[in-house]
Amino acid sequence: MYKIMIVDDNKTNLIMAKKALEDVYDVIPMSSGRVALDFLKEMPEPPDLLLLDVDMPDMNGFFVISEVKNQKNLEDMPVIFLTAQDDTTTEVEGYSLGAVDYIKKPYTTILLRKRIDIHCRMLENERKLKNANKALADAVNGKTHNIVELEYAIVEMFVSLMGHRSNIIEGHSLRVEKYMSIFIDEIINTREFDIKEEDKQILVFASKIHDIGKICMTDRCLADMGDLSLAEKEFNHAHTVLGAEAIKRVTDVVSANSFLTYAYNMCRSHHERWDGKGYPDKLMTNDIPFEARVLAIVNSYDNFRTNNDGADPLSHREAINRIKLWGGTYFDPQLSNIFVSIERKIESASFEQIK
Repeated sequence: MYKIMIVDDNKTNLIMAKKALEDVYDVIPMSSGRVALDFLKEMPEPPDLLLLDVDMPDMNGFFVISEVKNQKNLEDMPVIFLTAQDDTTTEVEGYSLGAVDYIKKPYTTILLRKRIDIHCRMLENERKLKNANKALADAVNGKTHNIVELEYAIVEMFVSLMGHRSNIIEGHSLRVEKYMSIFIDEIINTREFDIKEEDKQILVFASKIHDIGKICMTDRCLADMGDLSLAEKEFNHAHTVLGAEAIKRVTDVVSANSFLTYAYNMCRSHHERWDGKGYPDKLMTNDIPFEARVLAIVNSYDNFRTNNDGADPLSHREAINRIKLWGGTYFDPQLSNIFVSIERKIESASFEQIK
C-alpha cells in the first residue's frame, strides 16, 4: 500500500482528501507545513507521495519543498502541489523547485483520486523498471565475474603447463608479473600515459602468459640461448607469433575483450624495438602497442638479471644502466625513464615460491 502525506492548513480540505484516498492508500494528514517537515525528517522511510498546499500561514509549500529537496532521504520523493492560485508564475516556481504536478483548488474527490492513481501507477512502473535494471545489472555482473574467473583459470593453466615444460619460463613469468605490477603503478602515478587503475590488474595478469609460445620450443632452445645456430635463433623468435596465434584462436571463438587484446599484443610484440629493428613485425615507436612496450622493458630486465640470453647475469645496477642506455633504441624512452626512476622498488621486489 502506497503511503501518502497530505499537508493542508484547511481542515475541511484535509478531511475531504483523506476520505477520497484512505480506502486504497495509507494516508498521513498534516495541518501545518512546519509540523509536516519535522515529521518527515524523523520518519525512517519517507512517504511515497507528498501532497502539499502552497498557501499556508506558518510555512508555505515552497519553503517546505525546498527543505525536502535538501534532505538526502527525501529528495526523490514526488511532490504534488495543491493551490487555489491560478497564475503561471506560481506554477512555474513550483516546478522549478521540483514538483511533479499541480492540482488546482477547488477539486472534487473523484479528480483527486484519479490524479493520485495515475501518479502511483507511474511510481509502480518506475519501481518495476528499477528492479528489472538491477536484475539485468546483476546478471551482467555475474557473467562478467564468470568470464574473469575463466580468464584467470586459463592463465594459471598456461603457467602450470609452462612450469612442466621449463622451470626457467615459469619463474620468469612470475617475476615479470611482479615487476609489471610495480612498473604500472608508477606509470599510472605519472599520468604521462592514458592508462587507468582498473586496467592494471588485467595488464599484470595478461603479462604472465607473454611467453606461452615457448611451450613449442625445443629443449635446446629453452636450455641454452648462448650457443644456438642461426636457424635455431630464428625458430626461437617464432615463439612470439605462436603465442599470439594461440590467443587469436580463443578470440575467434569468443568475443574479444581487454584481457585477450592485451595478452595477444604482449605475446606478439614484446620483442619489437623502438627503432623498428625488433621482431616479428619490425614495428617502431608508437606503432608498438603500449602494453608490449611496457612489457619489453620488464622482460628485458629479468632476462638481464637471470640468463641474459645465454650470457652471465648482470647485477641490478648493470641491468638498470642498460635499460637507461637502450631507451630510444630498444625501448620507449619515456617508459625507460620511468622504469629507471623506480629502480629501488624493482631491486627490493620480493618473490615467494618462484623457481
